[in-house]
Amino acid sequence: MINQNTQFFILKPLYSPITHSCIIIFHLLAQITSCQVDPKFLACAPKTCPNSNQSISFPFYIQGTQEPYCGNPGFEISCAPHGLPILNLSHTQYFIRQIFYQNQSLRVSNAAFSTMQSNTTKGCLVPTQNLTLPTTNVFRVALNHTDVVLFYGCDASSLDERRVGCSAENETSSVLALDKRDKNVSFVAKNCKGGAVDTVVEDGSEGVGEALRKGFLLSWTASNCTVCNNTGGRCGFDSDMFTFRCYCTDRVHSAKCDGDDPGQSLFSCLTFCTFQFIFTVNRVNQWHLFD
Repeated sequence: MINQNTQFFILKPLYSPITHSCIIIFHLLAQITSCQVDPKFLACAPKTCPNSNQSISFPFYIQGTQEPYCGNPGFEISCAPHGLPILNLSHTQYFIRQIFYQNQSLRVSNAAFSTMQSNTTKGCLVPTQNLTLPTTNVFRVALNHTDVVLFYGCDASSLDERRVGCSAENETSSVLALDKRDKNVSFVAKNCKGGAVDTVVEDGSEGVGEALRKGFLLSWTASNCTVCNNTGGRCGFDSDMFTFRCYCTDRVHSAKCDGDDPGQSLFSCLTFCTFQFIFTVNRVNQWHLFD
């Protein structure tokens, strides 16, 4: 017959602190596993090009750095060697000077104009292409801009005030910039031998040369990300369903994250796991006192 002391000796190991600790650790691991953040939320964190402080996020994404589902089709961005983000429009590189997410616009400048020097005639311009925007109307030139024609290979003796630099193909010839409405356009077109390029400049700039360097404003059309961002999510695009998505810490949502507090689900989960851990440590310490 087993006496009471022997019975306690046999059962005690089954309920030792080590056994309890193992059980609760497995329970905590299960809780932490349930708190894992959705991978698309992590993948679509804002990024920057090297040596640039311009944040890149929806509807844009950096090719090779961010996943395509983090941005809209047609909003791919690459990084120039010196760090500026680049938007490619009809096989022409445009440096992104600044992105204004609140009003869905950005300032860009043709990379070919970056060598121009303000208030001088030393900057030689390499040939470039006409400004051509996608036919999908994703990007539009903002208001208050002027259509300009650049003429290459010109003799600027009679129109020196319209000279913006020399032609890289022939440094002895000039590049002239004329408003499309200028009455001299036809005359210049006949006398310049290096071709013509259509572009735009922003109104109110100090001269056409400065305006070309400064660039111009484009507005874009894409889903508004404000609600998703305000509820703790990151915006993206499902190319299979061809629709907007809001990536949240728990899962993918159609428009916004659940809850009013940004990051609420992740914070609550981590808080719960922390209190569980503290509670476990205290219980284990108590068991050791009575061991």
